[in-house]
Amino acid sequence: MIQKQAIINDNMRQKQTVVQEDNMEQEQYSASVKVEDTEEDRMMDAAQENSLMLVRGMVDDDMEHIADMKEQFSQTIDPILRMYNAAMCATTARLEIIEDEFKYRKLRCPIHHIDTRLKSAKSILGKLQKKDLDLTLGAACNNIYDIAGVRVVCSYIKDVYLIRDRLMAQDDIHIMEIKDYIEQPKGNGYRSLHIIIRVPVYFMNKKQMVPVELQIRTLAMDLWASLEHDIKYKSLYQDVTMDFSDELKECSRLIYEAEEKMEVMNAALEE
Repeated sequence: MIQKQAIINDNMRQKQTVVQEDNMEQEQYSASVKVEDTEEDRMMDAAQENSLMLVRGMVDDDMEHIADMKEQFSQTIDPILRMYNAAMCATTARLEIIEDEFKYRKLRCPIHHIDTRLKSAKSILGKLQKKDLDLTLGAACNNIYDIAGVRVVCSYIKDVYLIRDRLMAQDDIHIMEIKDYIEQPKGNGYRSLHIIIRVPVYFMNKKQMVPVELQIRTLAMDLWASLEHDIKYKSLYQDVTMDFSDELKECSRLIYEAEEKMEVMNAALEE
């Protein structure tokens, strides 16, 4: 009996030893797996960081390239802008001559005021990018015709067409394009007469026919355009969800109707 009990005890101790050894092996395996996983995670993290650094480097290089390109474009186009500025001044001078003639003849002047605008190098570059064109002077001069802009604001609708006719009668001005947004307003209600002309400019001892965009509109049309721009700007950049497109278009229609009535009154007085 005693011998039998001793054999049983030996068997139990052997089983406990085997279980302990199995547990130790399992713990060692788990530890080794954790070490391997940790090492693999470290390698993956390092790879991701390297990738991010590479992307950052590429972006930085690209941004530097764009900045250099913009700077180079600005420096290159500067003398060309002087030529467009000369064309703008020449166009304004022609309009001022018309204005002076009416004052001399003691007639109501059709021109209320004149505004001018010369696009910046940054604005020209942005327009080239928007049109997906080459960032070159040739692409700018051959595709962008509003680098120099002149806006003529008149009192009445008939004055707009009077100014158009006076300019078209000058044989050294070339008419490139006419868009009559008074007769056929834009979808948003915008009204104005747009004319792209080429005027002769003597710049750096050479004659150049330089394009100028003319916008001829009435005071009322100019008021609507200014307020519409202000409202649209606020809607876009102030997180406003309201859409005033229909209201703005209706305002344009009402303003035009009022203009026509006032033009009839003025015509009766001028007869």
